[in-house]
Amino acid sequence: MSPRPPGPPSPADRVDAWLEEARHDRRGVAHGPARSAVFDAVRRDGEGPEARRLASLAAGARGDVRLRVLRLLTDLASVAEDRTAAARTALSLLADPDEAVRRAAAWLLTEADRARAEQLLTTPGDGPRASDPVARLALAEALLVRDGDGLADRLRTDPDPAVRLRAAPAPDGEAVLADLDAAGLRIGGPGSRIDWRIGTVWGLRARRSDDEDTCSARVAELALRPTAAARIAAVDLAAQAMRHWRAAPAALVPHLRPLLADPRAGAVAACVLGASLEATRLCREELAGRARDGAATLALARIGDVRALPGLCRMVRDGSSGSSESSGWAVTEAAEGLAGVPGADLAPLVAAAVAALDGTGPGPGSGPGPGPGSGSGDADPALGVLAACGAAAAPAVPALVRMLAGLTGGGSSHGRVSRLVAALGAIGPAAAAALGAIGPAAAAALPLLDAIPANGPGTRGGHTAMALIRISGDRRRAEGVLARLDDRPRGIVVAARVLEWLSANGGLEPHHVARLRENAARGDSAHPRLLATLWQHAGDEPAGPALDGFLAHLVRDGFGPYVCGVLAALGPAAGPAVPALRAAAEQRVRVPMYTGDEDRDMREDERLAGAVRRTLRRIGPAGPA
Repeated sequence: MSPRPPGPPSPADRVDAWLEEARHDRRGVAHGPARSAVFDAVRRDGEGPEARRLASLAAGARGDVRLRVLRLLTDLASVAEDRTAAARTALSLLADPDEAVRRAAAWLLTEADRARAEQLLTTPGDGPRASDPVARLALAEALLVRDGDGLADRLRTDPDPAVRLRAAPAPDGEAVLADLDAAGLRIGGPGSRIDWRIGTVWGLRARRSDDEDTCSARVAELALRPTAAARIAAVDLAAQAMRHWRAAPAALVPHLRPLLADPRAGAVAACVLGASLEATRLCREELAGRARDGAATLALARIGDVRALPGLCRMVRDGSSGSSESSGWAVTEAAEGLAGVPGADLAPLVAAAVAALDGTGPGPGSGPGPGPGSGSGDADPALGVLAACGAAAAPAVPALVRMLAGLTGGGSSHGRVSRLVAALGAIGPAAAAALGAIGPAAAAALPLLDAIPANGPGTRGGHTAMALIRISGDRRRAEGVLARLDDRPRGIVVAARVLEWLSANGGLEPHHVARLRENAARGDSAHPRLLATLWQHAGDEPAGPALDGFLAHLVRDGFGPYVCGVLAALGPAAGPAVPALRAAAEQRVRVPMYTGDEDRDMREDERLAGAVRRTLRRIGPAGPA
């Protein structure tokens, strides 16, 4: 194929660039620059060349491409002024041979022309668009996500049991339970924009009503029914309860534990029980029996059960598989759990991460993983594991150096630095974070990290600077970084980490303490790490607006466990914090964490609740026994 002549990208180029971006995205949606370019072009002209190209792909491409295109068109329809073309595309696909495409088309039609979608669902008519049960159910699911006109009441007498079930607000009454047994597994099929099964729908309603006892009773009832649909609904309902109420894991584990042995509901139950730290601890033996189950492996690793080590090593080696289970943050969180076990042998985990970085770890079907210097996002899980292992990851330093050296390539010094900067931008700050966590044993990487310009990748968040400081142990480097930082929010964040390091590595000078006190004078807007360094190492007492601001971070920006650790170290001097800690400990519902994943939010709240209880005990008699 001859190269494309220089010039601005064509509409087809823009769409193809987005599809390539989406293909490499684990979630298959790729909210990156290529998508933004297509999105903006179609918003400007809904009948333009990009829009026509998308419509053509929706009609004639292979299945996975069609679903991505229909998802993009649905997102576009939600903000477009003229949705005529989108509605036309959707109507043409409601009778498509592919069920997933029919579902996606139903969601697109609902977004583009809600009145037409409701008419097709509720008005008897002729033709496949009016009678296909897959399309009708998808229309009902899409319409009922935003039911502001009493549609649910009208659909409770629909001839299709799945439609009636989706309209039911709760599993109350024999008629609803009969529909659940008959049609519960039809809801939330592939292609749906929101693939909630019916238990999830009921669970979200229960959370809004805040009726914890009724929700638990419904889980118990559904778990005892003989059908797979009812048992899976019980698990999904329980998942929503555990994400919302702190007491739910302990209350619901007795009802879900027997379902782990169920051939249809067992895998779903393992995912839900394994998502909660508390539920995992209560079911650890049953989960340990599912050694090849990725969800069980991650769950056990998160609570520090070393039986998960072989399975986690396999997942790290196969990190290029694209599985959501082996996404970077999930594997890193699991590695952190094992790294926190005193005396745990992390050598196999480090070796697995090195194998993944070197491209020697076998991947399922798609060849080797990212090789040295590939700069692929698939390196993220391995780099996160090495960062979690800290100094124990020292054997990985040669692989990390090879990776960085491979990124620079040959050629002129300027060319090597340019390639290093571009490649580090692709893999993000993870490489610098891993090297910094290893510490002095990563000294071989110092020349490569030193080659990164002051405004290069990883510098805005301080990752490269902190890696250089931690590896070298050089206070002069730390002082140099500190002198360059301004008082804007990002600079304050980096300064907090540098001052924290200085305080632990030789102590603070008078000008450091003055800087910390200047921050404390800002009261409730003071950075929590700077306050902690002041109180712990300069001897100042926690009090007044600064303490109030510090305590506000109990439930803000993921600082809760850090805040608790500082207060616990202060001991009785932190007595003024007890009322705020008690209020946090007694909260019934979970603290929102905004990590982007509900199960991860739940675990962060579980860690917070545990840290608060331990801190109250450490502060003194005012805490609970």
